[in-house]
Amino acid sequence: MPNVLCRLPNHVGDCCMALPGLRLLEASGVTPVLTGKRWAEDLLAGTGWQFEPIEGHVTEDLSRIRNIANRFGGHPRGLLFPNSFSSALLYAVGGIKSAGYPTDWRRFLLEKSVPEPGKMHEVERFFTLAHGALEAWGVKPAWDKVPPSLGLTPLKRHEAAARNLMAEYGIPQNFALLAPVARGLHHGKKKHWEHFNALCAPLRAMGVEPVVFPAVREVEEVKAACPDAKICPPTTLGTLAALAKRARVVVANDSGMSHVAAAVGANQITLIGVTDPTRTSPWNPRAVVLGREGAWPTVDEVLAALKKIIG
Repeated sequence: MPNVLCRLPNHVGDCCMALPGLRLLEASGVTPVLTGKRWAEDLLAGTGWQFEPIEGHVTEDLSRIRNIANRFGGHPRGLLFPNSFSSALLYAVGGIKSAGYPTDWRRFLLEKSVPEPGKMHEVERFFTLAHGALEAWGVKPAWDKVPPSLGLTPLKRHEAAARNLMAEYGIPQNFALLAPVARGLHHGKKKHWEHFNALCAPLRAMGVEPVVFPAVREVEEVKAACPDAKICPPTTLGTLAALAKRARVVVANDSGMSHVAAAVGANQITLIGVTDPTRTSPWNPRAVVLGREGAWPTVDEVLAALKKIIG
């Protein structure tokens, strides 16, 4: 069983948190072939794994999945990282024999049902899924414990793009990468800390330039949330990961950018206010997490943490 078609999660942070599970597959002699949203291809390009995009159009995706399945022997094995019924249905109708958690009433669509674990961090949950799937397929997992890092290495072209952007926009070597926006609501509450702009002047006083590379749909929100930062044009996720790796510190909400920073082992501060850090805190031994579910950190707490990191 040299290849397994792995349906990636639908969100940036979850894709990063699935990396130890994917690495476990590879270390156990199984080659992940990734399927997922197109943005994930650039983010995960450094893994070297083959990527097949899913566009979100049912008929097109079904045709694409069937073609992929045929290329890998007609009825290849698959691993479903999302919990949704639709992801299991797409793979099942496309001819892929899937393993996954029996969530969302989809047990009958799975060839191998991996027992749901108890409450744990999402990194551990994804890793447990991969570990259980390997055992169900009769493959001995290469290891039983989750590694301490997510282990993403940007490509050289991403590193070069990061250097070029820094030169083009006059970003000094000492810069802080800020991610002030987290779109959507969590249980009806805003997912972003509202005081990012208050960090800009103190950071510059420390000799560190505050910089934001917003997502395409976040440009106006970023300008409103953090107008005093150096706001640069959007870039790709792979280049953003390389920028995070080069930054003196990354300051982000509990959002995709926090997990991208964790994936490359950056110095980072993640701000929590409405989410559960036991499930979604950055999987990075260098990370500082401030705040808790139901209570955002103060500006003074964030500045104190910045001073410790920056010196």
